[in-house]
Amino acid sequence: MKLNKYNYIFLFAALSLIIVAVAAQARTERHYRTTAAKHINITVDSIDFRNDVTRMYAKLCGNPHTSQRIDEAMLRIGTASFQARDIDGVDFKRWFQWEEDGIIPVEIDFRPMTPFNNAKLELVTPRGTDITEIKTSK
Repeated sequence: MKLNKYNYIFLFAALSLIIVAVAAQARTERHYRTTAAKHINITVDSIDFRNDVTRMYAKLCGNPHTSQRIDEAMLRIGTASFQARDIDGVDFKRWFQWEEDGIIPVEIDFRPMTPFNNAKLELVTPRGTDITEIKTSK
């Protein structure tokens, strides 16, 4: 059998198709886990102690294009605990999604309190409870 240029083109196309089909069978891992997949990572920037409110400025950090929900926030100082009154940037008990940079600035409001050195911020989510220690840098 004599091969002409059309046979070579056909063989090249068939071989290319086989290579593409094999490459498309790349393995996809399910149940891939990072810290942000189960809990919320939060970085506290500052806390404003005022007469009418204690406002915590923070950033939620997560994987871009993933979703999460915060059901409640609690600040624990020693044996005392303070329920959050409001949160800006996301809403309590509503799902939100991280955008391209994976960072959402938030403001969490608590009742007025005196400045503290050490505390724990507890965020309750459907995926579990995340506890972040807050310490002054002094």
